[in-house]
Amino acid sequence: MSLFSPRGRLVRATVAALATCTATTLAVLPVAARTPDAGAPAASAPAPQGPAARTTRQLGSAADPAAAQSAADYLPVSYTCNSGLRIKAQQMTTAQLQTTCSSLIGQDAFFHDIVKDGGRPVAYDVNTSLEVVVFGSRAEYQRLAGYLYGANTGSGGEYQEGNPSATGNQARFVTYRDDSVQAFTIKNLNHEYTHYLDGRYDMYGDWNANISTPTLWWIEGLAEYVSYGYLGKWNSWAGGEASKQTYALSTLFDTTQQHDQNRIYAWGYLAVYYMLEQHPADVTKILGYYRTGQWQAARTYLKQTIGTRYDAGFRAWLLT
Repeated sequence: MSLFSPRGRLVRATVAALATCTATTLAVLPVAARTPDAGAPAASAPAPQGPAARTTRQLGSAADPAAAQSAADYLPVSYTCNSGLRIKAQQMTTAQLQTTCSSLIGQDAFFHDIVKDGGRPVAYDVNTSLEVVVFGSRAEYQRLAGYLYGANTGSGGEYQEGNPSATGNQARFVTYRDDSVQAFTIKNLNHEYTHYLDGRYDMYGDWNANISTPTLWWIEGLAEYVSYGYLGKWNSWAGGEASKQTYALSTLFDTTQQHDQNRIYAWGYLAVYYMLEQHPADVTKILGYYRTGQWQAARTYLKQTIGTRYDAGFRAWLLT
């Protein structure tokens, strides 16, 4: 059976942990019915969609008080999933909000089972809650997400971690309803949620610390691995790339933001998949370094202790 066929893909049991969801505001207004305030940007032609998801982690608050007030005006739907998870949206029904909450809450146990973190956050991380901001369409995301949250609107959504050790910091991810598909879908919902969990339980410090050495193979690879596995979906992008055998595993350990989307996302997924499946003890060792901020020690382990020893096994595994 091919590892990358629909039958051979990773399909894990979804944990459906449901929480009590409380609607605090459900004033749903049509986007077209609202008049932009004087400071809001006008709608513009759609920009090319960026990577499947970005991990730009910026300040965890609206840019200024005026923008914060505008956020409340433009995002009238406010919904509390539980004490650690809240949704702000332009347009979502109660059923859509409840389904979104269930999907995210159910992902927690799935994630913890993969990374074996014992449910313990890294030291000094106080990002105990996450705000999920959902614009009503890609056009609205491009028009308002930069203005309200400083988001990169050329991306498919953005996680903003801020300073996870600062009291009052608000972690959030900013995304939108994917209006390119008929069924209600929030763009990169489970991918971006993995970034929140990974930042809280695996990666010590803030975004700048996390990428002080090349860690993108893990950060983006894990987000792809968890989101596809949790949803039970076939990663056709990675499957198509695997047959090309473009990269050695040791090369992928050097991936940075300067590399292309194929290498960052599809090949990151393949690298993480392989390491978790074939060398879990090494992953445990690497995460031990990541969780304590020992970035150079992790780098030495990847490049010297592991080095090229797994390259041949990785090449063979790609074709199985």
